[in-house]
Amino acid sequence: MSTPANLDPFAILAGTAGAVPVGNAAPPSPGFADPSPMMGEAQLAADLPEVLSGTNPLAVAANPLLNLIPQIRVMPHHPDPAQLRNYLVEQVNLFERRAREANVSPETIIAARYALCTALDETAAKTPWGGGGQWSRHSLLVTFHNETWGGEKFYQVLARLVQDPKKHFDLIELMAVCIALGFEGRFGVVDNGRSQLDTLRRRLVEILDGARGEYPKALSLHWRGATADGKSKWGFLPLWITVGAILALLTSIFFLYYFLIADKSSGVFSAINAIRPPKSQALKPQPAAIERMAKFLKPEIREGLVTVNDETDKSVIILRGDGMFDSGSIDVKASFLPVIQRVSDALNAVSGSVLVAGHTDDVPIRGLRRFPSNFELSQARAEVVRSMIDARLVTRNRTRAQGQAASLPIESNTTPEGRSRNRRVEVTLLVSPAERNRELNSVGSPAPAPTSAGQGKQ
Repeated sequence: MSTPANLDPFAILAGTAGAVPVGNAAPPSPGFADPSPMMGEAQLAADLPEVLSGTNPLAVAANPLLNLIPQIRVMPHHPDPAQLRNYLVEQVNLFERRAREANVSPETIIAARYALCTALDETAAKTPWGGGGQWSRHSLLVTFHNETWGGEKFYQVLARLVQDPKKHFDLIELMAVCIALGFEGRFGVVDNGRSQLDTLRRRLVEILDGARGEYPKALSLHWRGATADGKSKWGFLPLWITVGAILALLTSIFFLYYFLIADKSSGVFSAINAIRPPKSQALKPQPAAIERMAKFLKPEIREGLVTVNDETDKSVIILRGDGMFDSGSIDVKASFLPVIQRVSDALNAVSGSVLVAGHTDDVPIRGLRRFPSNFELSQARAEVVRSMIDARLVTRNRTRAQGQAASLPIESNTTPEGRSRNRRVEVTLLVSPAERNRELNSVGSPAPAPTSAGQGKQ
């Protein structure tokens, strides 16, 4: 028997077998497509083995949805929010299916679904493509519970649950995970909300630890030490030899784990980046109304130092990493400093936020290096270029840096030429709406010349 689509999350607190309906399902909104039907049995069977095991059946069932929260938060744009919303609807239905198969009560499933929908809706609504009410009008909470905002009720339910933490342990822990992943709710709109939320997090940890009980402190409960007979065989060794041997052993262990972790970290980073929503049908990028960046950077484009793609809502400037850095280094070569200055001057002419992303090939870093993995190297390179650009911008604090390692290649890493192209730094200008309107209005008239830092705009 399937879980009804719209039920009150407070039903878990009523102590009855039934739950209280709150209304009919919300009709499909005109701005979004209807949700796709539930996945077939074959697809569901393929998805279930991917769910990790654990002691909390609710958290196990919700793992795919919880993994999507940080991924959605860092998306600067999404070409098809409706398709993402339909995918999330399917994943919520799959969560209910898994929870029922784990013998979780219907009331608990409803309350958990309410918490997950609220956390996912808040995450999507805070993105550039979901803000301004675009997501909230067609949210998961509207679909499943016929409510537009759950930031208050989430904490009301939680306050009632913690009165009996042993009975509702799994649900409290799932809601605590949502908060740990960045959910704020009403604390995001009240004065001193961040401090209050930090206090609540610490209190939840204390409540969960108290309900779970203490773990045994002893590693082995029944061991008994043996009394050594006679003098120690090593008593004749000088103290400095013993200390030196211990230090040598500890140093060897440190470097052993250093190399092992460095060798594995790139693979772990790639696996984390692979946890993404399914790729939607990519829309063909629309060219910008004017040559926003390409016109100013034509000399650098002719020399093959940069590649520029001007689109309607953004401009992507690709800097060849092989020309900027030596292998394993984050120091920009002197010959490339004028190029970065030119890029900064071009950015001064257009308003909008700037994302500087570092990329590498998939060849792991070997040996004792300053950066143990490609992720740390790409993050450091992005930060260096970001600071150089920001120092020259008229409006500061428009920039942020992000390391991507080898997670977003533009060519195959199987050839030297492909690896060379993948070693790059991308400077993405996310054009503000006001700037896009100005460009559309200025089509047919000369575009303003970019200004250098210190000159200001005319």
